[in-house]
Amino acid sequence: MTRWYVVHTQPRAEARASWRLENQGFRCFLPRINTIKKHSRGVISALAPRFSRYSFVRFDLNVAQSRAINGTHGVVRLLTNGIRPLVVPLGVVEALLLKCNPPGVVPLESMSVFTKSRKVRIRSGAFSGQTAEVNEIYAERRDRVHVLLTLLGAEAKLQLASYAIEAA
Repeated sequence: MTRWYVVHTQPRAEARASWRLENQGFRCFLPRINTIKKHSRGVISALAPRFSRYSFVRFDLNVAQSRAINGTHGVVRLLTNGIRPLVVPLGVVEALLLKCNPPGVVPLESMSVFTKSRKVRIRSGAFSGQTAEVNEIYAERRDRVHVLLTLLGAEAKLQLASYAIEAA
């Protein structure tokens, strides 16, 4: 019976590891999110893995050997409980697959961090370390989140990039 397993990859090698596993005949799933990267020439939109250094692979443990996966370039190892690879519970990967659009991008609305009234911590910028509340997610720009920050007894409305906040 084919099941989903978690592959731990080398740093920034999730896509390469998934590509090489697919070339060996395994079915892989690498959920991604839209991010914004800043550098000296400006700001660019890019795709990044939803789970840094992790990917999912589907195979039948009775047919395929986990050594073939562990020996793939870009893969550190399959997550195991000592001897046998850990199986992802039924429905977890399938739910992510249903929420994804064709290139494998998971929308912000499907992530529990970005739900209305959810408390979040600002990770970067002038208000770094402050706790805020998610007000809305901008439909036209999926990488932006509208938060309400209570500062000195007054509420301030901020528009932040999704990478600039985390669950509180």
